[in-house]
Amino acid sequence: MKKNLSRILAVGAAALGAFAFSVSPAAAGGVATSISGAQGTGDFYYSSKTVSNKIYLTVTDTAPDGHHVRIRAQSLTPERVVTSYAWRSVTAGYQHSDTWVTSLTDTRGIWAMRIQVCVYEKDDQLGCDESDWDGNTYY
Repeated sequence: MKKNLSRILAVGAAALGAFAFSVSPAAAGGVATSISGAQGTGDFYYSSKTVSNKIYLTVTDTAPDGHHVRIRAQSLTPERVVTSYAWRSVTAGYQHSDTWVTSLTDTRGIWAMRIQVCVYEKDDQLGCDESDWDGNTYY
């Protein structure tokens, strides 16, 4: 009887785990990049081929140089069209960071996403870098 109860509990736990995984948004993982003076990370959670329902963007100012840092998400359609989204900025100075949570929908499809991290002096871009592409698990 103990063996049967153990099997029933194990099967039930596996089924519950499979159900919980199947109804949660798919996470393709995180990306990161850095440039002299800034570092950023992005985590993208996809809920379909056209929706990233949770996007976490974090940027940190890593140099005491008086410049501010920015981060933005970029998406890539299945036809390889890149779309850039709104910049997020940290202007408080060295060793300050901020995190934003957002979402987006693109009816053309979101094949992949990445982040772009830049260092700015006022509105002049001093340098940028992009992360690798994070592929949408629904493709």
